[in-house]
Amino acid sequence: MPRRVAVTEVNHWHSSFDAAYLQVLRDLDVDIVGVSDADAALAEDRARRFDSRAYTDYRAMIDETKPDFVVALGRHIDMPAIARFLIEADIPFMMEKPMGTTAEDVNALADLAEARGAWAAVPFPNRLLPWAVRAKAMIEAGEFGQISHVVMRLIRPTMQRYVEWDSPWMWDRELAGGGALLNLGGHGMDLARMLMGPDVSVATAVISNRVHQAQVEDYALATLRNGDGALIHVEVGYTWPTWPANESDLEFKVAGEKAALRVVPGGLQVIAPGRDDRYPGAASAAGNYPPLISDMLERAGRGDPPAITARDCANAMQLVHDAYRLAGRQ
Repeated sequence: MPRRVAVTEVNHWHSSFDAAYLQVLRDLDVDIVGVSDADAALAEDRARRFDSRAYTDYRAMIDETKPDFVVALGRHIDMPAIARFLIEADIPFMMEKPMGTTAEDVNALADLAEARGAWAAVPFPNRLLPWAVRAKAMIEAGEFGQISHVVMRLIRPTMQRYVEWDSPWMWDRELAGGGALLNLGGHGMDLARMLMGPDVSVATAVISNRVHQAQVEDYALATLRNGDGALIHVEVGYTWPTWPANESDLEFKVAGEKAALRVVPGGLQVIAPGRDDRYPGAASAAGNYPPLISDMLERAGRGDPPAITARDCANAMQLVHDAYRLAGRQ
């Protein structure tokens, strides 16, 4: 496993909150050789809290510390430049989704990573949900028969949490690229492809900023369809009224001709004629970040390719882009 890890642009909330990558790295007992941010005070705060060294320029940090691996964060608008720098420097890295503000930018990064043979991973922790793992296995075994629809709902608390988590740029469309659809919808788009195949396309989409009246949407609903006609509903938002309790409204379900699988309190339920089976499993992906990061580091250390790639992110971003177009966002 790489032991020397640097973290770029810690103005991204996942540096210390939610995914809390800096804490995950500390718990994995790796050496956080540097943290960067254009805001010197923010970089110094994270460096002090996580026993690292602060830099205001990620390029200088990389050149000076020569890390074995980089956790690449930052404002969405800054991500393409950071990714290109790391690809051209031939440093294994993981970058938070969405890797940019447009599908074109992220597709270009995926092309560059593949052309250069770069080790570039993206975290989609919902792939590790017990529901997603079991749904994939049941689909492959044909247990659902003809699938009618899939539902994936992720409604998070207020956008104000981004201000409190040192990421106020998430309110700015130019800097963030979008709101709930771009930031949360990518998880659903990725799961749609993982479960239902690559021939998934967006059929309808609507967005709203009714609650926060911000530049970016605080709610979105997209309906996708695969080549067999199954429908996939991706519903995301920043409108669950629980803050400061960091709680979400979650629903995950596959409904088919022969069986249905859904998340219920305390785990999973499989419903079929004469069958009502219960299995343990968390509904939230919050606990999946540590094993995801550990797996990435181990894969990079062995020289194995990443399990989730820049191309996976580009594919999800293309669906997000298509949803924005159908929703009428220019």
